[in-house]
Amino acid sequence: MHVPNDIMIKYIERRKRDFEECLSFLEHSQFEEIEKVGHQLKGNGATFGHPEVSLIGKNLEQAAHLQDLETLEVYLKQFSIWLSNLH
Repeated sequence: MHVPNDIMIKYIERRKRDFEECLSFLEHSQFEEIEKVGHQLKGNGATFGHPEVSLIGKNLEQAAHLQDLETLEVYLKQFSIWLSNLH
């Protein structure tokens, strides 16, 4: 499926906001909120041609559910790397 460029731009901008929100949620130990973001990423990554985002989302969701700070930091780093490679 081809996603129109304007929709893809909006998708990527939303992922940037998701990342920033996750950092804030982590800082305030809002694991349930990170779990929600992870769930959304898991569901929409492949739809928009980014299966790696689905995997990151799945892992964020699981780590947040377990309140595993170390693992959350690993997957947030992967999320950051994915975002930085979008240029």
